[in-house]
Amino acid sequence: MKKSLLAIAAMTAFAGAAQAQSSVTIYGILDVGVMGQTNSSSLNSSTGGTSANLKDPANASYPRNGNSFGFMAGGESANRIGFKGQEDLGGGTKAIFQLEQRFSSANGSSNATGLPGNGKTTTGMGNMSSFGDSSNQGQLFNGMAYAGLSNDKYGTLTLGRQQTLMLDNIGGYDPVNAYSFSPLAYSGSFAGGGYTDDGRANGALKLKEKIMGFDVNALYAPGGYAGSNGVGTRLEGQIGYEAAKWGVQALMDMQEGATSLTGVTYGQAQATTAGTYNPNIGAAGQTAGTNMVNATIANTRSTMVTAKFSPVDNLWLKAGFQYMYFGTPSNVQYYVGQPVLPNGSGFSVFNYTALQQPVTKNTFWLGANYDFTPAVKGSVGYYQQNINSSATTTAGKQNYISAMAEYYLSKRTNLYAAGTLAGYMGSSLVTSQATTGGATATTVNQQFTYGLGMRHTF
Repeated sequence: MKKSLLAIAAMTAFAGAAQAQSSVTIYGILDVGVMGQTNSSSLNSSTGGTSANLKDPANASYPRNGNSFGFMAGGESANRIGFKGQEDLGGGTKAIFQLEQRFSSANGSSNATGLPGNGKTTTGMGNMSSFGDSSNQGQLFNGMAYAGLSNDKYGTLTLGRQQTLMLDNIGGYDPVNAYSFSPLAYSGSFAGGGYTDDGRANGALKLKEKIMGFDVNALYAPGGYAGSNGVGTRLEGQIGYEAAKWGVQALMDMQEGATSLTGVTYGQAQATTAGTYNPNIGAAGQTAGTNMVNATIANTRSTMVTAKFSPVDNLWLKAGFQYMYFGTPSNVQYYVGQPVLPNGSGFSVFNYTALQQPVTKNTFWLGANYDFTPAVKGSVGYYQQNINSSATTTAGKQNYISAMAEYYLSKRTNLYAAGTLAGYMGSSLVTSQATTGGATATTVNQQFTYGLGMRHTF
């Protein structure tokens, strides 16, 4: 009897410990390789992010006539290391958290997508406007940093810095889901509902749940400005359904006072114009200091619809459409005098400029994934974006044809080869940079990016 009681007591203690058990997982991706690009600015790993943009149309870093070839940091997936954990609270409820840091495998620095105004140089990558996801700009946990609760019946509620619902969704519906070879995967504008700086939401409340098999998700991030709480507020909603052979998702995003970041040449004089505010200078004509950038403010609206279908085994067909609207902002004066960017990057704003004329961007894509064997996979995709505005200087079109082949050495390690041919028309055209005694400036309407790499997940 005594032994039986001791056994029961031991089992009871073990059950209590199991009910309250917790776990922490360390995970990550290391993606390395080499890449080349035509009509490209320098491939410079010192920026800490991807090695090259699909398009570099800004400031002192115009594309050059000719090819560049260099190291590729994150060709298929952005490099990252993260920590996620959970504690079983009983009754199907868990406390959860996730912290993620993105970095460059070229030099180990924190991820930054080439945001200009960093005070390092007056030409080249130091002043390039970022076409990529500039929500990653050197924060300690620039990927995500949140905590919350998860329940088997009621879904998951989290609070903190998080991926947007659009960013969560794009990966499963992008036919060539490769960071440096898909305009969807590389550019934060699609996941951010319009601007690359908004690919992640800071201080956001996010709810994800299933109701009768349907995905019903929402995200809310308050602005927190005294006297005008609507400024900077973000709202997202999503409804969709996924089965074994098909899936469809519909999303919307709206943000008041969204910011788009561009750079200023270090020490360059700037003049105050209509709709422009200079919070860090006393008078027009003074110069920008280190880590100064320009910010364009707009109210943005975005709608996305994605679909996928598997007609036969090993084949997935994928397609999507996104409408983005950039409107003139309300209450832009609340940004005047703000010393540090809302994304916590540490960069200071030199100018705040209100968007003067509305712009719309319509993007569609389609493509396919096919598994030739369990170890050999192929992807191909076509992407097109049409830009419309009352200002003819901002009307244009971009199209991309991307392809990728993967060979899996194991479940966690694969080799890949990928390429993207990009074409530009209208305002998307850029002018190549002239060189002394060398190449003359010419209009660039095409760019080819290619690379070979290896990716390991853990």
